[in-house]
Amino acid sequence: MRLYPAAGLQIRDPITHAVIPAGGVEVPDRNGLPTSFYWQRRLRAGDVTKTPPTTAPAASQPSAAEPKAAEAATPQPVPATPAAATPAEQVHA
Repeated sequence: MRLYPAAGLQIRDPITHAVIPAGGVEVPDRNGLPTSFYWQRRLRAGDVTKTPPTTAPAASQPSAAEPKAAEAATPQPVPATPAAATPAEQVHA
């Protein structure tokens, strides 16, 4: 039987103490239940599942025109310029 970690959880193997991969781990079973009490508890608690995780479809790659449009939409930093002082604000030493 193959068990998969629930979404967002990192489950460790009780023997190796390694985090089981998202691809699941093969555990011995009898009549549809894992033979290990550890895996039975993880299954009842919902920490692992018998069904493989659903993979989200990969986001489409933006076309060549899209990044330029995104760059134009992002505000550009204002260059540092000295504040224009009016003659009344100028101080002479």
